[in-house]
Amino acid sequence: MSKTQYIQEVSTEREIREQMARVFDTHETSAQALGDPTAPNHNDGENIYQSLSMAPFHKYLALCEDRGQNVATFPSAWATPLIHLKEREIQLLEQLVGEVEYDPNDPHPSHEALERYPLPRAKALEWIADDTGDRTGWNASGSRTLDAWTAGGSDYLAHGAPGSGKSTLMQSTIAWLQQLNNETVLLADTLDDSGTNERSEWLTLAPWTTIAVPAGIPIDVRIVPESPEVAPFSVGLEDICRDVVRYESPRDLLGQLLEGQFYVVFPDPLHRGCEEASRHAFHGPDRVTPVGEPGPSSPTPADQWWFAFVQARIKFSEFNHWTSIFFDEAGNLFDPDAEKDEHDEYQKIRKFAKDFADARKNGVSVFTYAHALSEVTHFFRAKQRWWVTMAETDPPIGKSLPGEKSCPIPTKKYTNQMDTGEAMAWNTNNYASISWPNVKGQARLDAEVSIDFDLEAVGL
Repeated sequence: MSKTQYIQEVSTEREIREQMARVFDTHETSAQALGDPTAPNHNDGENIYQSLSMAPFHKYLALCEDRGQNVATFPSAWATPLIHLKEREIQLLEQLVGEVEYDPNDPHPSHEALERYPLPRAKALEWIADDTGDRTGWNASGSRTLDAWTAGGSDYLAHGAPGSGKSTLMQSTIAWLQQLNNETVLLADTLDDSGTNERSEWLTLAPWTTIAVPAGIPIDVRIVPESPEVAPFSVGLEDICRDVVRYESPRDLLGQLLEGQFYVVFPDPLHRGCEEASRHAFHGPDRVTPVGEPGPSSPTPADQWWFAFVQARIKFSEFNHWTSIFFDEAGNLFDPDAEKDEHDEYQKIRKFAKDFADARKNGVSVFTYAHALSEVTHFFRAKQRWWVTMAETDPPIGKSLPGEKSCPIPTKKYTNQMDTGEAMAWNTNNYASISWPNVKGQARLDAEVSIDFDLEAVGL
């Protein structure tokens, strides 16, 4: 008889709560956990990749280089959008070319100028500076690895069918950004008209998560077991994350952000403070008028709050640390069919696209995910610098892309022969095959986490 232990679905509330205790076992010793980014403790980014059994990113690059894989040969296709550099850091690395000797097995950098950085970032910078001139590939603007970088933030738009690995790519990218840059990462969550959110892509990162919610709106967190034998039950919001932030406006949230922290952010359906940050219209429930009378007949959709938040991040100085924002199902926000309505949806999208360059200069990166490129407005896609084509998804070979761009991948067989957890990353000059671990599988919870906002209590 086989002695294999098969994983079975739990069938009691006690077992669900035991799973929750493991999934939401928060990490409490990092600088972010202490609420002091200047503390001498390690950063969350250093702990996340160790806890998730992810290799340091510099070792991933070194392994690819040792194998002659194009992800190292063409760093502009994948390493560049993940390793963010400031102008002074580019100048430093230029000075260090020829002065460092990268060794993936030595955890310490080979030059004292890199010792002030956290080790995962220091080793990645050392890999960049240890340049023999054979990595940048064809059509690169220079002969050195460093020539692939410009100062500021980055972006990518990942496209692929459901089940192609976008969720695990997103989680791995978040972990890499925090490891490499001590990045402050915001997962842009959503609210439907009922106020219910049942997304759980962030559960893998729950031990390091702060949930940000609009202040003054009652919230109920329900755990809905997959087994019909177990009745749903409620827990506190603080039971499913390390910390909770309640904000009253985009600027208020910016003032509460902590360097190097991962946030799951829910938009404010009341749009408080949005018009202060944006010149466009944001109508809360108090401004709705009856059909046939002047004014909006419905409140502005909650997700449009993100347009005001990005404007506030660029316009004001409350928070200037590296900031990456992740938009899943990006077509819902960057709708290609947006109209010039009373909520200025079309105008907000155009403004967002125009400000893309300013956002990057201010250290803001935007990472988006969609089933198809056509789901995202061409105004937004024209500003993209990087794309990720998922496994079994056709890259847009031979097609005219917005912004007079084109896909350099020569044949669709590259992605069509890939498995889940693999993809092709590319910009208009270079492409590279990439892979990432299934970190999502480490957060097993046989239940759905439903976060319900009582919108009726605030007039919605």
